[in-house]
Amino acid sequence: MELIQVAEAAYQLRGGSNAGVIVQDGQAVLVDTGLDRDTARRILRALEGLQVRIGAVVITHAHADHSGGAATIRARTGAAVYAAGMEAAVVAHPLFEPLYLFSGAMPPAELRHKFTLAEACPVDGLLEPGEHVIAGVPLRVIPAPGHAPDQVMIAGGGACFVADACLAPEVLHKHGIPFCVQIDQAIATLAGLSALDGTYAAFVPGHGPAVERIAGWADENVARLAEIREAVAAGLERSNELGEIVRFTAERLSVEIPNPVIYWLTQTTILACLASLQAAGRAAIVVRDNRLLWQAVSQPEG
Repeated sequence: MELIQVAEAAYQLRGGSNAGVIVQDGQAVLVDTGLDRDTARRILRALEGLQVRIGAVVITHAHADHSGGAATIRARTGAAVYAAGMEAAVVAHPLFEPLYLFSGAMPPAELRHKFTLAEACPVDGLLEPGEHVIAGVPLRVIPAPGHAPDQVMIAGGGACFVADACLAPEVLHKHGIPFCVQIDQAIATLAGLSALDGTYAAFVPGHGPAVERIAGWADENVARLAEIREAVAAGLERSNELGEIVRFTAERLSVEIPNPVIYWLTQTTILACLASLQAAGRAAIVVRDNRLLWQAVSQPEG
C-alpha cells in the first residue's frame, strides 16, 4: 500500500482497493481495510511511519474488497469496527454477499472465495448519518446508497472518502457495467456528491487516485449509468427473458462477461435497471407458462 497525504489530516492508502486514514492528535480512524489479511498487514506496515494509534475502523460498504481485512485490523490493534445498517450485517455475516448474488440460495463454489466472501468481523457500533467524533477523531458520515444498499462516504481531516459511490473514469470504463443495486439511488448519490465539489481538499475514491474536484467524475458516472439503463431498455424490446436481456445489454455496450462471478455481478446491475424502468412505468413483470417475464411498457405520446 502506498501512503499518500491528500489533505491536512487525511491520507490515502493506495492499492487495488483504497483505504484511508483520518488523524487527530495521535489518534486515527481507518476508512476501509482492503481485501484480506495480507492487505490488512500491508496497511498496518504503511501506517507505522505516522506514529498514530488506530482507534477505530469505519467500513464504507461491506463488499469483500473493502471489508475483508477488518477482522485482522481489529485483532491486531483492538480498534472498534463501525459500519452502517445492512452493511454492518454483511461485515459480521459475510455469507450474505454471495447469498444475495445467488438469489438467496446457498451460493456455489464460484461465489465462495475471498473476492465475494470476506472474513467475518464483529461490528462494535453502527454508523448514523451526520457529524461524529469516533476514537477522538471528528468525521462526517454521508449516506451514499446505490452501489451497495447502505454505503456511506466518510469525510474528515479535509478529505472525503467517497468509496464506490463514484468511480474514476478509467475504472468506470474498465468494468463496462459496474455493480449497482439501485440505479436511481446511485444517481441521486452522485448528484449529492457533485454538490460537495470544492467543500473538501481532496476526494478519495474506492479505486483510483484522489482528486481535488469530483463533479466531472460524478457527471461521467451518471451518464454511464443512464447509458446502461437505456441499453437494458433496448434489450427489453428484443426479449422478455432476463438471460437474453443480459446478453443483449452486454453486446450493445461491447462488454465481455468472462466468468460466472462477473455474470452474477452484471446481472445484479441489469436487474437494478429493470427495477428502475418498472418504477418509471417503462417495464412490467408477468408470469406466463411458469416463466417470469419482463415486458416493455409503451409510453404515451406527448
